[in-house]
Amino acid sequence: MKCLKCGTENAEGSLFCIKCGANLKDTENVTQEAQASIENNQNESVQEAVIPVQVAPVQEAAPVQAAAPVAQQPVVNTQQTQTSVNTSPLNYLMFIIAIILKPFKSFKDEESKLTNPKTSLIFTLIITGAMTVINLITTVFNAVHVKSFLGETSWVWDNLKNIKWLEVIGKNFLIYVGVIFAITVVFYLGGLVAKKQVNFIKTLSITTTSVIPAVICSFILAPIGGLIWSYLSVFFSITGIVYSLTIFTTLINEELKLTEDMKVYFFTACFAILCCGAYFAVMKFIESYLTSSLTSSFGSLFSSYLG
Repeated sequence: MKCLKCGTENAEGSLFCIKCGANLKDTENVTQEAQASIENNQNESVQEAVIPVQVAPVQEAAPVQAAAPVAQQPVVNTQQTQTSVNTSPLNYLMFIIAIILKPFKSFKDEESKLTNPKTSLIFTLIITGAMTVINLITTVFNAVHVKSFLGETSWVWDNLKNIKWLEVIGKNFLIYVGVIFAITVVFYLGGLVAKKQVNFIKTLSITTTSVIPAVICSFILAPIGGLIWSYLSVFFSITGIVYSLTIFTTLINEELKLTEDMKVYFFTACFAILCCGAYFAVMKFIESYLTSSLTSSFGSLFSSYLG
């Protein structure tokens, strides 16, 4: 037993401390009370730590209902929608105007449509039809607008009777269509000879597209410029031809993917074939025209001599 006053250890049951003589009975009572207090505090802590667990009642699961059948949505063919071609006249007109301003970008934007056979043929007919109409208007103007030797001009509407309408319309239309298709065939066959992957319809669209600047400059601007100054007509015609050749060669080269060396030989050979064909066609036309003129002249002289 330890003395609370001096801290000396004493034998159990001693009444007084062997060192200081303090009463050890009071020390025993205080020790017992402290130990009892500690045990009570521990019991209360254990009781507070134990928390009764409440178990929630188990609810019965709701019956599972069968899922309603999902309606099958119609499948939309996006590929067909994207390749559908709008062939309204306004679109062709806007494309023609765009070709003058931005030829290469405009052709690339409409390339998928111009690869379509129907669209390409309609586009070619529109351009050749416009050329025929413009040529017809020019023919009518030259027929009725008569200039005398003194420089005076007059309008003679009776000259409309002398115009061969069917020949002017039909013959010129066939010539324009023939020229476009001849250029297309020559470059299409040239691409096959060069062992390149070439599309005839796309080549036709390239040819028709390239002709637009030459048509506008030669058929519209040149006659108007000729009324102002004769050299202005020549300037417009040459400008239109050069512009059309630039567009045509660039688009054909992008289509066939020609190398620098092959490009020179390819275009030289194709244009040489076209020039030879044009030369023989022009000579044949002049020969037939002179023959018909001489025949009609001799016929008139012979008739007047007999008469």
